[in-house]
Amino acid sequence: MKTMENATGDLAGMQRAIETSEFDAVVAISPENVRYIGDVNIATQAMIRDRLALIVWAKGHNPIFIVCAVEEGYVRQESWIREIRAYKEFVTRPMAVLAEVLRELGLEHGRIGMETAYLAAQYYQELMEQLPRLRISSCESLFESVRMFKTSREVELLRHAFRSTEQALLSVYRTVQVGETEKSMANRLADAIMQGGADAVAFNHINAGTNTGFPHMSPSDYPVQPGDIVKADCGGFYHEYYSNVGRTAKVGKPTAEEQSYWRRLRGIHHGIIDMVRPGNTGRQLFDEATRLHEQADIPFPYAHNGHSLGLQVHEHPFISPHEALAYAPGMVTTVETRVRWVGEKGLHMEDLILVTDDAPVLLSDAFDNEEIFVIEP
Repeated sequence: MKTMENATGDLAGMQRAIETSEFDAVVAISPENVRYIGDVNIATQAMIRDRLALIVWAKGHNPIFIVCAVEEGYVRQESWIREIRAYKEFVTRPMAVLAEVLRELGLEHGRIGMETAYLAAQYYQELMEQLPRLRISSCESLFESVRMFKTSREVELLRHAFRSTEQALLSVYRTVQVGETEKSMANRLADAIMQGGADAVAFNHINAGTNTGFPHMSPSDYPVQPGDIVKADCGGFYHEYYSNVGRTAKVGKPTAEEQSYWRRLRGIHHGIIDMVRPGNTGRQLFDEATRLHEQADIPFPYAHNGHSLGLQVHEHPFISPHEALAYAPGMVTTVETRVRWVGEKGLHMEDLILVTDDAPVLLSDAFDNEEIFVIEP
């Protein structure tokens, strides 16, 4: 039987954060935070937006799981949370159940932390109509403060996710044929990601030729030509955690100009990775990336140069001019170094780094892209 202690995330840390917060209770409502706290993935919560799942965790109490009745049996089997309230779809409104739970906890006048960036206005209005004296504030930062530190289980899950995705991408690059379409490459990449252990493909952007000048173009019917750059930004879901890998190849030998750009980008990449150390901030890394791009005479028009990830593909801390949070051991971040010329080509590399007490640790080490990968035409 699952317990709080053997969950994937740091639920003891989450409990401490709640107990020391300004809130009487917090309510998780997004698929990611329900998954993190409940340690169960309710697929229909994301697929059917009005099939809400919520977890109410009040100070001094065990959490209470509110789910649609069709998911009750699965949640009872898979989650460590024992108190579950089910509502019948189209009959009982989930906000009515939430209001009932808060009344039982004596919190009809309480200060409640909710994911206000996710909660739809309709549901907020329904809740306030039933509990008009409820005081609701955003608790996203509380959830983020716990989730940004990865447990050893999460680190190993992410390491496996990235390595598996890298291996999938390497297997595709090794078999690219002149004349095949981007869609053909994408189909093989999707198959390889799934064969490597993913539960689903999260995103699958693999392009060739001038299409590599776009960051996230859907694979098209464009046929691969000799001399094309082939670029991928792809990922899978592994127990609901994302991978996010970027790698670049060339059909035939890279030109001297391409090799020059790549060497300069790799220098920037290594320089930023080396700064992923305790005490440094995402802002400092971004400033250094800006300086290094200017020094290398490479355009840098981007809003960020990397990001943490986990149950969401973009999590704090970011490598951005707005990130003042200092890195600390247990955090992870991607370092995403790239250049794009729309209508011409793009070059892209993206790796996952673990922050430790000492030097940064590369977790994405299955596909060495120190040189542009050469596809024999």
